[in-house]
This record gives sequence, C-alpha cells and structure tokens, in this order.
Amino acid sequence: MKVKAKNDLFKVRAEQGLTINELSVKADVPAATISRAENGKALSVKSAGKLCSALNASFETLFIIENN
Repeated sequence: MKVKAKNDLFKVRAEQGLTINELSVKADVPAATISRAENGKALSVKSAGKLCSALNASFETLFIIENN
C-alpha cells in the first residue's frame, strides 16, 4: 500500500521552520523521499508514519491512502 502527501505536508514542515534536510534527519527518512512526496509522488506507509511522528501531526492531516 502506498500513500500520497497532501499539500499540508509542506505547510506543516514550513510552519515548524524545518528544511527538507532537517526533517530528513529528524524523521530518519531520505530527503529525496520527502521532496518527492511534497511533489505528489507516493511513498510507503512506514515513511509516512515516521514523518507524522517527526512533525507531531496525524496521518489524516498529512496523507491520503492510494488504492492501486
């Protein structure tokens, strides 16, 4: 199963004053994965969960489930 980021991923990251590289370190997710997610590409549920934890945000706020 894959998920896609909502526009809120960029918004929440920016509101917290984090660069993609800073969030990458905080969430233990590659910066390229975060960049791709913010640009509409799918990512794994595991990576999405790590980003939610690092940003202290709910899954529903940041992501939607892609049904393939």
